[in-house]
Amino acid sequence: MPASPKPSRPRPKATAPDGPSEVAPGVFVGGWNDALTFTGTRFCVLDEPPDDLPAATHIPIYDADSGAARRANLDRLAREVSEARGRGEAVLIFCGHGVRRSPLGAAWYLHRAERLTLDQAFERVRAARPRAEPPSAWLGDPTSVQDA
Repeated sequence: MPASPKPSRPRPKATAPDGPSEVAPGVFVGGWNDALTFTGTRFCVLDEPPDDLPAATHIPIYDADSGAARRANLDRLAREVSEARGRGEAVLIFCGHGVRRSPLGAAWYLHRAERLTLDQAFERVRAARPRAEPPSAWLGDPTSVQDA
């Protein structure tokens, strides 16, 4: 995937947003617009945080230079989501549109927390958020993520 300039907030759609999708109890996947109104802990998984990032922990999970997901950051995300859930906090994992990076992040959380295969985890995400793109469609083999 080619490098792109620092992102800005995606423009709201003309239609009403459908909101974040719950993929596990208290764990939601969504896009930028969902993050603006979400009450709970927010994790932004965009490559670069936009200047107008809402209050969130930024954990980039994709490395544009290598075209691979970052295993260490995916593991960090899963760990921090688990910690927030352990405190009883609702969690939103979000990217720009809630179609690529945030579904991958949520699937990785399910993979680690519930010991599902990555395919099973993504199917759970896709059942809750049908427009989510399978990692193989834009990332290749998501199991071959880089260790750094």
